[in-house]
Amino acid sequence: MSEITQTIIVVALAFLLDRFLKPHPLRKWLGVTLVVAGAIGCVAVSQAQLLGFDMGLMSVLAVPVGAGLFVTRRRFVKVG
Repeated sequence: MSEITQTIIVVALAFLLDRFLKPHPLRKWLGVTLVVAGAIGCVAVSQAQLLGFDMGLMSVLAVPVGAGLFVTRRRFVKVG
């Protein structure tokens, strides 16, 4: 599978996670998990492939997705 197709799939999944994942604790811990797993994956599995997906590319893309979820973790919390 080409890198462009893989990137489009990950960006689409990130968009869906950002829009539909509402509980604050779930956004926070999924964000932290993605950042840590992505950082470890960048070093550990940079040359591996799983089911046609380049794990190095997925690791690189997991870090900003996780950071975005963590930064916007209180997006759906009602004020007041």
